[in-house]
Amino acid sequence: MASVHKVPGSQWRAMIESAFFSNSVRKTSMSELYNLALKQPEVVMTSEPFFKPEQFRLPKDAKVLISNDGGIVGRTARARRLVREMGKEKDRFLGLLGEAIYNLNRREGLWLEAIIGLHHDFMVKAHLLSPAADAKNMLDWGINFTPWMKPWTDLYKKSRILNEPDIIVIADPEWSHPDFKNGLVIIDEKQNCIAILGLRYFGERKKGTLTLAWTIGVRQNMVACHGGIKKIGDKPPVAVFGLSGSGKSSITNSHDHDGTLKKNEKVTVIHDDAFLIDLENDFSVALEPSLFDKTDAVVFQDPIIKYFYSAQNVAVTSLPDGSKRIVAQDIRNENGRCIKSRDMFNHTDSCERPGMVAWLQKDPSLPPVCKVNSTGLAVALGASLSTMRAKGVENVDPKELEKLVIEPFANPFRVHPLMVDCQQFRKLFKLGTDCYIMNTHAFGLPENEIDIPKELSLSIVTELVRGKIQWQEWKVFPGLLIPKNGNKLFIADFDKKCD
Repeated sequence: MASVHKVPGSQWRAMIESAFFSNSVRKTSMSELYNLALKQPEVVMTSEPFFKPEQFRLPKDAKVLISNDGGIVGRTARARRLVREMGKEKDRFLGLLGEAIYNLNRREGLWLEAIIGLHHDFMVKAHLLSPAADAKNMLDWGINFTPWMKPWTDLYKKSRILNEPDIIVIADPEWSHPDFKNGLVIIDEKQNCIAILGLRYFGERKKGTLTLAWTIGVRQNMVACHGGIKKIGDKPPVAVFGLSGSGKSSITNSHDHDGTLKKNEKVTVIHDDAFLIDLENDFSVALEPSLFDKTDAVVFQDPIIKYFYSAQNVAVTSLPDGSKRIVAQDIRNENGRCIKSRDMFNHTDSCERPGMVAWLQKDPSLPPVCKVNSTGLAVALGASLSTMRAKGVENVDPKELEKLVIEPFANPFRVHPLMVDCQQFRKLFKLGTDCYIMNTHAFGLPENEIDIPKELSLSIVTELVRGKIQWQEWKVFPGLLIPKNGNKLFIADFDKKCD
């Protein structure tokens, strides 16, 4: 088995774990959750077929279900509270958690089991408890990870034993408190447990679970990665790190890099959002089998909808034939989302450690690509990665979207100390992984900024993999190198603009 039974080691875990054994709670299945979600008042059943429903033991005619979350359609980071940082407020939060669990257990509750991690060397069992009225979010959680069923359970039984307790998550979107109008998320990362209270958005459940999985990985001498990783041909994997909206999914999931790849440069995607790099055993592993992606670029009746399992915060319209179809492109609201299959492209669950890492930034002071020529600087630039928040992805003041922010290693979900990430990435670069910075926004002086199109970023990755870029010192920033043959590889005045 991949994890070991442990008696709860903290009050927090004791409270959360005990909630699962209340008389009001029963274990559920994906098929029951689908049927309950069909009856959920706010859920819409579309006419879009659910992609390969049999793998989750759902009806062959299952449809994509849509849930819309009201006024908040993004993550609320300010709701998070770490147990290790509570200090004198510990007793107050213990009281709040106790009351929250009491009220949760007074209603019908469902318990769903899943597996986090897609490689036999890293698989962790996870448990989610939510009220039955939140069946759609539970269904999406099971789809996003791997539900506790074959064939995944067979691999889990053969997986490496980790000296870790299972991940346990409780989520109650109906919780409210006058002092926490934005909700409350309590995290005890040392005991692998989390309580998500008063938050409807599915992304809170996904990222909360990943937060604990990343932390477990770090304790296993792995690198926690909020980014994308892919292989191109027989070259070492490429990993790109960036916040939502930075281009990591566009770069990771592109099968041809806007036509710049040759037929023998076959793309194999591992994942575009969450993975771990095992430094001791030289492999990278995806944590989720599916993709939770923005739908802002999904047009009406887009062929890509064929691969959808579920959707959130998107519109629906009815055609003359009576069918109900998805309307995306963020017309209804910002940050529309879907859960979809990786079958839309060639994919695998794991690969070797990356040969190159690219920090994706939205910083106008940087050219489209730089190479970092020292380990210390590579770590420092990752730890001070600057970007701008994507519109609608996070529940923040609109003014915050205009600001350049620092998000170390592009991972706002980290709960272990930053120094640990610095140490792990340093080990990775010491092993020979190259480091680059890619600006995916615009560069130049204010009022005279030049946009960096997605097509340029994709062509840069192509040439990085091929090793065709020739580098020279950048006088403006010692330690960074810039292309000296950019005119030839990219755009006519590339070199001049980078000078």
